[in-house]
Amino acid sequence: MKIRISSAAFSEELFKLQGVVSHRSTLAILSNALLEAKDGVLTLHATDLDISVSTSCPCEVLQPGKVTLQARGLYDIVKNLESDTLELEVEENHWAKLKSGSVNCRVAGTHAEEFPHILDTSSVQLFPIGTERLLDMIEKTIFSISTDDSRANLTGAFFRVTEDNTLLMVSTDGHRLSKIEVAPDEFDTSSSFPEALTRGIIIPRKGLSELKRAVDSEGAELSFGLIDNNIVFISGPMSLSVRLIDGTFPDFTQVLPKESEHRATVEKELFSQSLKFVSLFASSKTHNVRLSLSSDGLELYASDPDRGEATKVVPVEYAGAPVKAGFNFRYLKDVLGVIEGDAVSVEIIDTLSPTLIRDPDREELLFVVMPMRL
Repeated sequence: MKIRISSAAFSEELFKLQGVVSHRSTLAILSNALLEAKDGVLTLHATDLDISVSTSCPCEVLQPGKVTLQARGLYDIVKNLESDTLELEVEENHWAKLKSGSVNCRVAGTHAEEFPHILDTSSVQLFPIGTERLLDMIEKTIFSISTDDSRANLTGAFFRVTEDNTLLMVSTDGHRLSKIEVAPDEFDTSSSFPEALTRGIIIPRKGLSELKRAVDSEGAELSFGLIDNNIVFISGPMSLSVRLIDGTFPDFTQVLPKESEHRATVEKELFSQSLKFVSLFASSKTHNVRLSLSSDGLELYASDPDRGEATKVVPVEYAGAPVKAGFNFRYLKDVLGVIEGDAVSVEIIDTLSPTLIRDPDREELLFVVMPMRL
């Protein structure tokens, strides 16, 4: 194998592999990338056995072939090259020689046959979704995905096509919940979606993180489809396949309270800054901040025997009865961090019921935070 390729183009495609290649696996080959050169194209593959990514870029193929090279090391080399082009040639022992300007180096490699099988996604039925739309759905839900591996069904986001041909994504860790439902303009309502997609699937957190990381929001449009027990995302020359989580996602509709009279509207930035200040006095163990809602405003209060206490009142639009509840301030902070509007709607029912937080400008968004014991 021998190729001549743009250093910048090579570096850009190698970057897309970095989050997938495994650095802690007992299988050393999983830290490598598979490079295949033929017909004027260099194709790159990486996998951790649960997530696989493939991408490609044009190159001058002087001799077709394939090899696996250490993905992180190769990326570090290529991104620091000063010359616009590089020449890569594989030796008989599977090491690779790199020449670029005044740089000459050799990189250890292994036989391509040692690399795990890559899922063939060429025949998958694809549905366009819109890149910005899906990335927005991920951003609005990924922070509330559980990191507790003992509850595997919560370590991913629930994703389905509804009866109304909308896309629904929900995540929860048992303490909070994020929900977004959008109607993709690109959907063909006559499409026959796989039963698994209408029933609902669970996409693991890492798969969503890698998609968000590797896809350019202003690049090629994104499509998705299902094959075996994997969801496949394709954008331009890149395809990302993610093994789905086996399990049943909990019925989240049961924790969604009906709208209450205790709805207040508050300026988001003021709420966020006030929460940041008061949280300095929150317990390092519970992170508890009390919110009290009345016609006088939204009062934020936190106290800790070792730190002291603080109170701050924020003006709100509210006409209901006084109510209060305690919250882990980090959960509130996460929600405020993904709401893009200038205002936030907060519905505190009581000290035990779920609290609803909304973006008044986006009805398709809903966040739920469970209160803590005061």
